[in-house]
Amino acid sequence: MKQDMKIPPNMLDEYSMSGKVKIEYSYRDDSSIEIQKEINQNYTERVFLDSCERINRRECNYYASTDLFLYNALSDFSICNKDVCVIGSTHPWYETMCLNYGAKFVTVIEYSKRKSFNDRIIYTQPDIEFNKKFDICLSISSFEHDGLGRYGDPLNPNGDIEAMQKMKSILKPGGLMFLAVPIGIDTLWFNVHRIYGANRFYHLINGWNILKDYGFKENSFNLTINNGESTNYQPVTVLSNE
Repeated sequence: MKQDMKIPPNMLDEYSMSGKVKIEYSYRDDSSIEIQKEINQNYTERVFLDSCERINRRECNYYASTDLFLYNALSDFSICNKDVCVIGSTHPWYETMCLNYGAKFVTVIEYSKRKSFNDRIIYTQPDIEFNKKFDICLSISSFEHDGLGRYGDPLNPNGDIEAMQKMKSILKPGGLMFLAVPIGIDTLWFNVHRIYGANRFYHLINGWNILKDYGFKENSFNLTINNGESTNYQPVTVLSNE
């Protein structure tokens, strides 16, 4: 994908939801070998142990407020002794958090290959078929990238919607999804990420039962706040696979 690449004309209507989603342009290629080598340096036992200590102190990593919301959600909805699936990983923070909150085993689905540093964490890729269903799925700042090509994935206007629906097929009936995506005015910053507003957000979670949300009311944010290109504000929604 070239830096000046635009959305193909035949996909523009779908990407914009027939004009309901604003289109802006930005660019990143995080599929390069150099970037992946840099990211993979995080996947060591030392980083894992350091993350464990920080999580025990309820510290935050990159998405500061989101981590605080997630701590509260994991306290309210136990994942102890559960088989957990984590969607996307550029740092072993959330898989570590799941183990700290008692997860029995964590499977991480990530486009790029990762090497495991712990016998209770396995890394796999989206095209791998599973012969089991999970009790819990956790996705923090992941689905907004699907179908944009930033991570080497094929262009797909509904890549995020399809990925979210796929979760229903690998999650047990009644299983829980902990979801965080960037919230604000409906905008696609092609090819870096989506911002979810009143149109795209409810399209994303269609078919799921909302159990509780963390961060929408506490900070007086809603789906019409203009956050520009920023992805810093990501409340957590706990959903049930009904």
